[in-house]
Amino acid sequence: MSLPGLPTPSSDQLIVINLSAILVGTTFNASQRVIKWGGVVIAVVTTTCALWCSNH
Repeated sequence: MSLPGLPTPSSDQLIVINLSAILVGTTFNASQRVIKWGGVVIAVVTTTCALWCSNH
């Protein structure tokens, strides 16, 4: 089921989203701030590009 007007994500996009979630899950509890927030930033940018860049 997809929302009206929104494209259904491809399997490649879903893989990127899942890998980004794994990255955040493994780095967010790190004691070093650069690893913690670096993982979050990389995951957000990667997910955004996977969803937006391939549709435009």
